[in-house]
Amino acid sequence: MDSSEQHRRNVSNGRPPAAGGTPAGGPKGLLRGGVLAWGLLAVAAAVGVALSGASAVVAGCIAVLAGATLAIGWRLGEKRLGALEDEIESRTSELKRALSELEIAQAETVQRLSMAVEFRDEDTGAHIERIGRFSVLLAEHIGMDSEFCERLRHSAPLHDVGKVAIPDAILLKPGPLTPEERAIVETHAEEGHRLVRGSSSSILDMAATIALSHQEKWDGSGYPRGLKGEAIPIEGRIVAVADVFDALTSDRVYRKAFSVDEAIQMMLEQRGRHFDPVLLDAFMEVLGRTGPDAREELRRDPTELVETTLETFATALERGDAETAEGAIATAIEDGISPTTLHAEVIGPALRRLDVLSDSGELAAETEHRASTIVRRVLATLYRYMTGGTEPTRERVLLAAVQGDEHTLGLQMVHDQLAAAGYETVFDTDLSGERLLAMVESRAPDLVVLGATVPGDGDAFELALRELRTSHPEIPIVLGGPAVGGSLPRERTGMRVLERIDESVPAVEDLLAGTASAASV
Repeated sequence: MDSSEQHRRNVSNGRPPAAGGTPAGGPKGLLRGGVLAWGLLAVAAAVGVALSGASAVVAGCIAVLAGATLAIGWRLGEKRLGALEDEIESRTSELKRALSELEIAQAETVQRLSMAVEFRDEDTGAHIERIGRFSVLLAEHIGMDSEFCERLRHSAPLHDVGKVAIPDAILLKPGPLTPEERAIVETHAEEGHRLVRGSSSSILDMAATIALSHQEKWDGSGYPRGLKGEAIPIEGRIVAVADVFDALTSDRVYRKAFSVDEAIQMMLEQRGRHFDPVLLDAFMEVLGRTGPDAREELRRDPTELVETTLETFATALERGDAETAEGAIATAIEDGISPTTLHAEVIGPALRRLDVLSDSGELAAETEHRASTIVRRVLATLYRYMTGGTEPTRERVLLAAVQGDEHTLGLQMVHDQLAAAGYETVFDTDLSGERLLAMVESRAPDLVVLGATVPGDGDAFELALRELRTSHPEIPIVLGGPAVGGSLPRERTGMRVLERIDESVPAVEDLLAGTASAASV
């Protein structure tokens, strides 16, 4: 074993590397060696005096002095030994604390990365939470040690980290994959291994192994390397069982979830083929003891979670850090925070923070553009999450941003909430006054939601609004204004103003109900 490998193992075990040349036994060995040296020196002095023919009195005095020197040396050595031991203990504690904090930070990074990866998929993070939990329950059940189980808890969620290399058009395809598309999907095992291998982190080391091996099969028919039996690492075999069970019992874009009984039967049919038979039997025992939903149902305080999510999300946007931003939103969803609340209390305020930084020149244009791209991607994923299975059965609503309006992301959130509530929505931006009127004529909306005015181009908005009200006084209008990131027009009599983004659906419902009541009179 070379010195660098020994150093890595020492650090991973919480031990400081040995210093070259230190005698065996550490500080106590040093003290013993020093005392022995002084004792030999005293004996040598006494022998020298005896051989020189000096008187017994002189020899006795020299012997007493040598003994006193030896005693003083011993006391000083003991005192120094105590100080040295205290210093070493303090340094060791500091090192262990630093290593513990580093492992915690690594675990948090892994969690954020894995949530961001899963955020691209249809499950917004619930899948990886269950994989981590099921994998640990299985590992504990078969007697794996606590250190292994703790690493597995953090590394199992990264089993599909290689999905970042798979195009969305394939990953989210609502139907069977072609052989060519399947081959592309199967590259995620090698890609995941490549992404996290070679780290000094024990968590990421295990994650790399899992990423590479969780698609292998007991009979050797899996991928990417066709490993067979116990040649497949135990962590990969454990995650394979947990992953397949959760996949079978979860909805996917291409099929509905199987029942737990159906999933169990399908997996038992693959005992000794896809799955390690011993592990599969143990997993069935785990299911019998814990039930099919083995997630910990601990939820954080919602107010605290929203505040923490806002800070993490906004800071990530300011840095252009997509993984952290997406991971923060996915974590909040899994902790029970609704997309509507995230729109109003996290994403909206974060966008306003970016506007302030941009106006003061503290945010580079390139970073601002990247932040907007990240937000659009987050909103697109939340939209899929909000509208899954929703059919437009209610009135038609036109959401429009007038030409020059730069605050379209706020209006996008209003649109998504209305679509999730079942309204038939039409959404368009950068409309001239003429184009806005033409859309109203062609789409015949029951209600119009207008975005925010633009400080340098308020007159264009005022003119478009005036023409709309003159041409179609019967159509109720909702104004976004500050709720979606901008200002309000000078004249807004008879129009509903959104105070908050999360009031979009109630505001539209109230306005349409009032219009219907007036028409029936």
